[in-house]
Amino acid sequence: MKKKLTIALIGCGNWGKNIARNLHELGVLGYVYDLNSKLSDIINFKYKLPVLDLKEILNDKKVDGLVIASPAITHKYLALEALKNNKDVFIEKPFCLSLNDAKKLSELATKKNKILMVGHLLNYHNAFIKMKELIKNGKIGTPKNIRANRFALGTVRSEESVIYDLSAHDISMILSIAEELPIYVNVHSIHHNNNIGPDAISVKLSFSKGLTSLVNSDWMCPYKEHKFSVIGTKGSLIFDDTKPWSEKLLYDPSFVTSKNTIKNAPIKRIKIQENEPLRSELEEFINSLVSRKSPLTDHKEALKVQIVMDMIDKNLKKNKVRI
Repeated sequence: MKKKLTIALIGCGNWGKNIARNLHELGVLGYVYDLNSKLSDIINFKYKLPVLDLKEILNDKKVDGLVIASPAITHKYLALEALKNNKDVFIEKPFCLSLNDAKKLSELATKKNKILMVGHLLNYHNAFIKMKELIKNGKIGTPKNIRANRFALGTVRSEESVIYDLSAHDISMILSIAEELPIYVNVHSIHHNNNIGPDAISVKLSFSKGLTSLVNSDWMCPYKEHKFSVIGTKGSLIFDDTKPWSEKLLYDPSFVTSKNTIKNAPIKRIKIQENEPLRSELEEFINSLVSRKSPLTDHKEALKVQIVMDMIDKNLKKNKVRI
């Protein structure tokens, strides 16, 4: 008989509540903890869970895995303690707030042979999965440029910049398509609020095989836009996560010819199966705990994303290109 998994959730905020619901429905939620006990009390009562403090959860040998959905500044400490206590770990993005911390966690997970997964959510979105499949099958020819816009009037975080809060999503997706790290980064930024980094950034990433990417992230924008487009030699694919499922993924066969003329063709909708990316992501984590196989967004993938975010940070500091 297979052992039933027990997973503990640390962090019961707006996103943590969604994680708790999914873990409960998947039959693996054992404990929840939040420094704000009012938040954890609500979930403990709702799902009739026993109450343990953080130390008890970390030391409990019945806990197989830890899902960390607490503020980014706590990720390093919590993941470090969990790994030291021989627990598999899932960390909501961002992985860490420094490349050095990310490297330490990655090295420890490797040393202890533990699953360490990071919540780069959109890799589990069926629209993006289908997009990658179509690209691989040559639907748009050779990808030449990727454009990622992530705008909203959202939470302005004091401990992390928009790079770590919003851009991490798009960087993860871009690297998934590029299959290499960029060789060149150029950044422009806007700093208006009292936090430790930019509130809006525009980043150009250049890759060795000729692919370029433009990443625009802004948490001060009065309108919402979550659009990820891949432009190829034979057309484009547009993933717009603000649209209904029937319109989330579009194929535009139009392209620029070798003579710099435009060959136009009607845009087509791509049919995709609806899914809840968070559910798919957590299922990946659970399956990894059972199979002991690395998840799609494991610590090695997350470390590459962290390297690019570090490149962006260093470019900002070096060039001081800011408004």
